[in-house]
Amino acid sequence: MAATKKAVLGPLVGAVDQGTSSTRFLVFNSKTAELLSHHQVEIKQEFPREGWVEQDPKEILQSVYECIEKTCEKLGQLNIDISNIKAIGVSNQRETTVVWDKLTGEPLYNAVDYLYYTNG
Repeated sequence: MAATKKAVLGPLVGAVDQGTSSTRFLVFNSKTAELLSHHQVEIKQEFPREGWVEQDPKEILQSVYECIEKTCEKLGQLNIDISNIKAIGVSNQRETTVVWDKLTGEPLYNAVDYLYYTNG
């Protein structure tokens, strides 16, 4: 069976968009800004009190890994060489806090996000 040649598009740029409700990884052609592939995963949220959202930090991290892996698989199915991804940008939850144990690397508690509500 003949080997399939990968398309040379590039350089490519990846973007991790990690938000409160989901994580996405997108890959663009840097010359045309064309979206070539993406994958999105929803993230579970807990609401322990009004105005607060908590999430499992390990689930957040795993969702990033999954989105990158699935997007790269999709690029492979399109015969696009993932070695042409030359940069990855990250957009994250700027108001969310996670405290990690510096020795074990394990989270000490859920990721906590305080939401501001205004009552008219």
